[in-house]
Amino acid sequence: MEISELLDHAKLMANIESDYALAKILGITAGNLSNIRKGKAHPSNEVAVKLATLAKLEEIRVIAEIEYRTANTEKKRKFWKSYLESRGIAATIGMITLGISIIATPES
Repeated sequence: MEISELLDHAKLMANIESDYALAKILGITAGNLSNIRKGKAHPSNEVAVKLATLAKLEEIRVIAEIEYRTANTEKKRKFWKSYLESRGIAATIGMITLGISIIATPES
């Protein structure tokens, strides 16, 4: 998810109408939020956690996405890409396991 998409998703999920209101809730200036949206700055981990909470997303996933998108070296980008891919596989396996346990569990 692109950072601008994350911002829009957080606004949607929290029923926030403007970037100005989102910035106030995140505890940053509207200018800072504008720079984040434009890719001229990136959110701190604190802001990332607040965004994740508003967007109803897993905090570490949001932090990892931001780190991946803003990595300044190929080594960092590869690390975060690998992390995100492994988390995706783990989540899929978890959902499959849950589905099988629901199907296999007899109703009382």
